[in-house]
Amino acid sequence: MFKAFLILIFTLLSYSVSAQQKENLLLQLDSVLAHRQQAMIEKEKRINYLKTNLLRESNLRAKLNIYSQIYDEYYVFQFDSAHVYINKGIELAKKLDDQYYYSMFIIRKAQLMAIGGLYYESRNLIDSIDTSTLDANLQFDYYLCLFRIYSYWSDYCNDKEYKPHYRKLANDYLSKAIVHLDKRDIAYDYYMGEFYVYVNFDSKTARKYYLSAIKKCPKNSRLYAMACFALAGNYRNDNHEQQYEKYLILSALSDAHNLTMENFSLQMLASYIFETDESNIEHAQNYINQSLADAKFYNSKLRIIEISERLPGIISKYDEAVKSRNRMQKLVIISVSVLLFILLCAMAFIFKQNAKLTASRKELYKRNMQLSELNHQQRNLNGQLNTLNERLVDTNKKREGLAKIYIDLCAKYINRLKNQKTLVQRKIKANQVNELLTLITSSKFSEEDAATFLNRFDKAFLDLYPTFIEEFNALLKPDEKIVVKATNTMTTELRIFALIRLGVSESSEIADLLFYSPQTIYNYRSSTRNKALHRDSFESDVVKLCTVIRV
Repeated sequence: MFKAFLILIFTLLSYSVSAQQKENLLLQLDSVLAHRQQAMIEKEKRINYLKTNLLRESNLRAKLNIYSQIYDEYYVFQFDSAHVYINKGIELAKKLDDQYYYSMFIIRKAQLMAIGGLYYESRNLIDSIDTSTLDANLQFDYYLCLFRIYSYWSDYCNDKEYKPHYRKLANDYLSKAIVHLDKRDIAYDYYMGEFYVYVNFDSKTARKYYLSAIKKCPKNSRLYAMACFALAGNYRNDNHEQQYEKYLILSALSDAHNLTMENFSLQMLASYIFETDESNIEHAQNYINQSLADAKFYNSKLRIIEISERLPGIISKYDEAVKSRNRMQKLVIISVSVLLFILLCAMAFIFKQNAKLTASRKELYKRNMQLSELNHQQRNLNGQLNTLNERLVDTNKKREGLAKIYIDLCAKYINRLKNQKTLVQRKIKANQVNELLTLITSSKFSEEDAATFLNRFDKAFLDLYPTFIEEFNALLKPDEKIVVKATNTMTTELRIFALIRLGVSESSEIADLLFYSPQTIYNYRSSTRNKALHRDSFESDVVKLCTVIRV
């Protein structure tokens, strides 16, 4: 009995420590995500420094190394820019007849194309390499690239016919890559873990290698994030859910430090929280929104589609939580109504007893007047209750309108991607590759789409907060008030602070939503703060606007 009691106490303490550790990790992740703007500035400085060196460098072979460094900065940061600079590196290496850099750049481009979902094209590209010219390091990179191409292809197919075939090819190439892996390489333990998972099917040995890789790698490195993500999957396959969640958070935290926009761990973490922890549903919603923003910034259309496919399930889960809260509200209303009914019955009984005891008609008349007044108050209360119910229904409809705008935007973007896929196929068949590259590089929202989205956003937001403009102007100096040209429309300044009112505070996120650069958004915010009556507290005052929704 005492032994069982000790086991119970130990289990409860372990669970408490694990829950506290999880909460601390989530707080760290939230903090890093909230302060990524400064990290973005530092990264842009590094990239600009490399670009400046590239322009100043007169030695063409030295430029090859700079192209490689710029590509490394962009690889998981911005897909299009990485593609541009790897192509420039290929062109220069070809011009200089530098076989080493040419092969290295071709391998990197093939890997980048695989991330973008161009598996067939990626395979064709890497097949153009003469493997007899590769040294040991490039041999490893070559076979590792093929392993990743077929791994991504297998995950993409996810069926019984093609998935096993591509997985077998991936495992074969991983086996070939391991032969050329240097044991002194810091990535050795990570790739040995991959080998034992996919080729030897030995999860315990793989786990040892993953843990060793995590100990050796800096926490803010890409390799650390990859090892944590792999270890998380290893633990989940053995049903260790707490360890799975812990290392998934660590992977997402490392990706956030690295500004890895091609991040899968944050998406998986959001999905896991939605599935298992309704108390942290706001966390999950923030993470999936951040994942979508990162995918848009990285501009990998495959990743945007993957996140969009998860959105319906997440929205459904969120709707369930809203319905649960609504049911609780209804239960509270019913309980209050029952208590009120009981109270009224008790008061009626008291009045009735008093009437029997009172002989005076005057007293009886007085009691009747009191009862009439109570009935009048009851009718007022019922009227107020009905008004509140109507407001709740109206507010839900307006929120649904905001959700519909978002879903419509996703649907239009998916349709745009389908059309673009058709265009890509047609251009490839017509051998119009250069024209296709030009079209893809220059793709963006049309002005008409942007205007439509902004108009719909204006109307939906002002429907939800009809007094926003009036209350916003009250925060400005008398001669700086903003005048809109038409009903249900807002200026750019109003839209920026409308998004801040909705909780979108980062200039980069606002810039993505309003189709401006982060610097432009920053300038608008600074200019508007200068017009405020209280400049220092202006943005926090904006967040407090429209706290009461008026019908």
